[in-house]
Amino acid sequence: MTANRKVTARYAEIARFLGLHFNEELCVAYGEKDGFTLRVSGLDTGRGIEYGMVCISVGVAENGVKFEPDKQFRKEHKGIMGVVQEKHTVRMTLKRYVRVEKIKGILQESLPAFLDMLRMEGFTNGCELCGEMKETGAAYVAGNAICLCDECYDKATQNAAAYTANEKNKKENLVGGVVGALIGSLLGAASIILLSQLGYVAAISGVIMAVCALKGYELLGGKLTKKGVIISVVIMIVMTYVGDRVDWAIMIARELETDVFYGYRLLPLLLSEEVIDMTSYVLELVLLYALLLVGAIPTIQNAMRKDKVAGTICKL
Repeated sequence: MTANRKVTARYAEIARFLGLHFNEELCVAYGEKDGFTLRVSGLDTGRGIEYGMVCISVGVAENGVKFEPDKQFRKEHKGIMGVVQEKHTVRMTLKRYVRVEKIKGILQESLPAFLDMLRMEGFTNGCELCGEMKETGAAYVAGNAICLCDECYDKATQNAAAYTANEKNKKENLVGGVVGALIGSLLGAASIILLSQLGYVAAISGVIMAVCALKGYELLGGKLTKKGVIISVVIMIVMTYVGDRVDWAIMIARELETDVFYGYRLLPLLLSEEVIDMTSYVLELVLLYALLLVGAIPTIQNAMRKDKVAGTICKL
């Protein structure tokens, strides 16, 4: 998880208000409350923790109880967006509020009622992984905070060590990675052409280009390294240019009622003869590269972060 200082200060204040521990690096509050181990966190958008939404997660034991969304609970507590069960975790999510005092007021009213409701429904405190009624503690596993029993924590530690060893032993296939990035970038170029032909210049084309190229390199190259990222970025830049040229070629072919290959070869002449305005052409290409940047930067950050935290585990 990532969070800026403003968001971190916000969750630190919530942790103090609830009497919980707070991990500044992960921006998560955790601790015991009325017989349950819980954690308080925000939604990770991939670019950082979302500012206005707070989630309360509680680990519950596997005792045959399944939580059904309680409309009455949400009706009585207007600040609650929803309460859901996901395997051995029951999560209460607050509505989006900017003012932290408003959030504190909602938590003061709704959190005790939420825990009472769990108890009345037959839930007991348990491990979020195995679902057994055991003493649990908050831990950081592969980029996420989670409440685990000692046995599950030990298993997660062993799995993390095995993953790290496996990643170190993996060899990068440079040729395969380049081929994979090329195949992926072709899908990205196709999205640029398709969206343009539909009359859109959308940021999603940059995201598609980045995701497909990087994933292609990783799949056929064995692993995604910094070298692989650089190679993929170069391929993205080239294929974005090619995709734009093909898009122009299709429009030229349509106007002149000729084939796309001839339209592609004709483009430089039309630009030099100012039949196509050079300024418009350059501005459109710059916009495409800007959209590529918008899509590529968070995609690369997420890919590198995922690789970094996948084998990381520690107790909070």
